[in-house]
Amino acid sequence: MAGLRKTAGRVTWGAAWGVTLFLSLVVLLRLAWHDGTWALQILNGFTPYILAPAWAVAAAAALARRWRLAALAGVLVTAHTHWVLIPALPQTSAPTMGRSFKIVSANLLVVNETPEILAAELSDLDADVYCLQELSARWDAELERRGFWARYPFNKRVTGENPFGSAIASRIPIRDLQVVALAELPQLRGVLTLDGREIAILNVHLLAPQSPEDLPDFRSGAARLLREVEALGSRTFVIAGDFNATPDSDFAARMRAFADDGWEVAGRGFGFGFTWPNSVFALPSMRLDHVFISRDLTISHIALGVGTGSDHRPLVSTVARRQR
Repeated sequence: MAGLRKTAGRVTWGAAWGVTLFLSLVVLLRLAWHDGTWALQILNGFTPYILAPAWAVAAAAALARRWRLAALAGVLVTAHTHWVLIPALPQTSAPTMGRSFKIVSANLLVVNETPEILAAELSDLDADVYCLQELSARWDAELERRGFWARYPFNKRVTGENPFGSAIASRIPIRDLQVVALAELPQLRGVLTLDGREIAILNVHLLAPQSPEDLPDFRSGAARLLREVEALGSRTFVIAGDFNATPDSDFAARMRAFADDGWEVAGRGFGFGFTWPNSVFALPSMRLDHVFISRDLTISHIALGVGTGSDHRPLVSTVARRQR
C-alpha cells in the first residue's frame, strides 16, 4: 500500500512538473515570439484558461514544500495575474466633458435563424451609432422592415451572403461614409460630427485565423488596420467591431500603442467581457469584439448585450471626451 502511495505521488508530482514546464514554454514563447505561429496564436487566445492550472500547482507545491516547483508555478501565476486578472479589475472612470454618445458593435451572424429577435434587441438599445458586421440581404430587409434605417439616416450598408457584409448607421451626422479594404475584405469608415468636433469611426471585421491557411490573410488585414490607425495620428477616433483577436493577441498589444481598449478603461468592474461564442459553439468564451478609442476619449459605461441567434454578444459603449 505504501508503495502504491509513493508511486501515485511520483506520478502526481511528475504531472505537475510536466504541466508547469509546458506552460512555462508557452509564456516564454509569448514573450519571445508573440503569435509567431498559428498554434501560438491559438494558445495565446486561451490565456485566461491555459494558465489557470498554475494557481493550483503553486498552492499544492507550497503546501508540500516543493519550493522549486512552487517558485516556477508562482512565476506563471504572476503572468496570469498581469495578463488576465489585472485588466479585469475595476477601474476608475476618467472624468468626461461635453456630450457623450452610445455606440453598439454587433456581429449579426449571416446565418442567424432568428434575426427578428436580435433586430428587436438592437432597436431597444437605442444607440446613437451602430457598427454592424455580417449584414446579409435578409438582415438588411429585416432592419428595413422595422424602420431601422429610417431612424438612422446617416448610414452605409454593404450586404453579402458571406460573413463580410457590414454597416454603419447613425442618427448623428456622419460624412464621408466609404468602404475601405483590409486584406481585400470590405470595412466601413466615416467621420462623425458631435458638438463641432470630428470623430473618425471605423467598423472592422477581420478574417478569423481558424486555420494556418487563414493566418496570412488575418495578419495582412491586422497590419493594414494598424497602418490606418497610425495614419490617424492625433485625430479623434473610435474603432469598433469583430477583430477575431483576443486581448492577449499580438495585434491587440500593437493596437494599444495607438489606442485604449474600451473594456479596460470603462470602469466596468470585475469581468472579462467575453463576447464569443455566445453558447452557439461548445468552446470556452473569449473576447473577440472590441471598441478601441483615441486617448482623448474615454468610455464611461460598457456592457454586453444578449445577441440571440448570433455567435457574438453585442458590445454597448458610452463614449465621451476625456476631461483634460
